[in-house]
Amino acid sequence: MPGHISTIPEPLYDILLEDADGRYLWLESQHDLDAARERLRLCAADYSGMRLILWDRRSRVVVLQTEGY
Repeated sequence: MPGHISTIPEPLYDILLEDADGRYLWLESQHDLDAARERLRLCAADYSGMRLILWDRRSRVVVLQTEGY
């Protein structure tokens, strides 16, 4: 009997942290834009003074970013 294969959708948005050297470090991914915006806001409180970036994987466009160095 064949098993059931579940397809899990790939996240569409990444939240990245820009370090002092300008490199992007992955923090987390989200499937929904509204959820990603909310998570960016919450992560910004944890990483105050650093630049966080919300990036769209499909278009490779920065959707939103926080202030930082």
